[in-house]
Amino acid sequence: MFDNLRDLSDQPAEFDPAYEATYDSGPPGGPRLFGLTTGQRFILSILLLGSVTMVGILCLVVTGRVWI
Repeated sequence: MFDNLRDLSDQPAEFDPAYEATYDSGPPGGPRLFGLTTGQRFILSILLLGSVTMVGILCLVVTGRVWI
């Protein structure tokens, strides 16, 4: 199976000019917001929600509105 591998690697690669004409250099999935992907924005929003919730609970505990 791998007997002719070295011989195959010495041959020049075939170039298809039609492939270059269909290549799109734009980012996949459309424009990005702040340079982040959809998954990264989701994780960032979850972290922001968690930090706002923690600060809110901390403020309630400090003011004595909620007892733990």
